[in-house]
Amino acid sequence: MPSIMLPIVAAQINGDFIALPARIDRGLAAGALLFANDQTESAVWTFKMPANYVGSLTAKIQYSMASATSGKVDFEVEVMAVSDGDSQDVDSASFDSVNEISGGTTVPGTAGYLDEISVPLTNNDSISAGDLVTIRVNRDHDDADDTASGDAEVRAINLEYTA
Repeated sequence: MPSIMLPIVAAQINGDFIALPARIDRGLAAGALLFANDQTESAVWTFKMPANYVGSLTAKIQYSMASATSGKVDFEVEVMAVSDGDSQDVDSASFDSVNEISGGTTVPGTAGYLDEISVPLTNNDSISAGDLVTIRVNRDHDDADDTASGDAEVRAINLEYTA
């Protein structure tokens, strides 16, 4: 299945699309985005959707926990797609409804252990091949489904799609 890697160190963590930024920790192995448990933090990536995209977009988020060994995390993924000729200002946030895993995801029983969450991006702003796409990832700290303490360390994000 084709995929698009969203490099951690290339995440946009400031600007108009972010109220509170995740933090980039370059001291961890290959770097990580740190999402706190006490505020909804975000990171953003923008790219051109490949010409072979036909549908079925899924975000694969690999993460570990800095200290938590119990509880759940809840990540939200939002999509904004702008086609050539659209009447849409690319500098104005116009994200589709959030995509998330209902009920959150149970964290690994040992801090630092890797887990992967698959989030189907069914709310995808009618994305099509060639669109300018912006992806925003948030930790939804105030959702009842996010109960894990401490930072969630996002290690990798990959978007898989059907060609």
